[in-house]
Amino acid sequence: MRRREALFWLLAGCFSVGGWALGEEGKGDKKKSEGDKKKGEKEKKSQPVYYGKVEATDGKRVWVGGRSLEVDSPLLPFLTPGMVVGVEDGRLSVLSPGSWAYYQGPRSPLLPGEGRVRVWWAEGRLWHALPTGDKETFLVARYRRGAWEEVPPGVFALPRPGREGWWLVRLRGLEGKPERFLER
Repeated sequence: MRRREALFWLLAGCFSVGGWALGEEGKGDKKKSEGDKKKGEKEKKSQPVYYGKVEATDGKRVWVGGRSLEVDSPLLPFLTPGMVVGVEDGRLSVLSPGSWAYYQGPRSPLLPGEGRVRVWWAEGRLWHALPTGDKETFLVARYRRGAWEEVPPGVFALPRPGREGWWLVRLRGLEGKPERFLER
């Protein structure tokens, strides 16, 4: 093999390796962009979770620990200051009290006196009560394992709904009728 032939093969090899290097460079860019996509997905998944006591609610917002957070939950209007919640990606979970129910209506079946009230029961007792001027009468409670949680026994006649979860129950006197399924 002459010197020219050796030089030719050497240069041909360099150009072909250079071509592979260029090809690999493009693949590296693809891998890099795939890595960036995965990193973006991880960043989306790692949204902070806010825990704290409810300070106030309004429309689709809840104030927790001095922060106003947008929340998509049908239970939001029935929260009261003092409840401990967790908020992640706009989802709300009530952490304390562990189980609770909400009543709005006449004071007479539950408490002495006249007028209308908003009442929260939690963990087997009356937890919170506030006066209200709202004329609607209803109950919000969770139906689970064949029973209504935290509803005082013997006060309301409540039928069994079709499935377990949170329900808005319309009350006529002391008889209720599940009107709307809120969430599981």
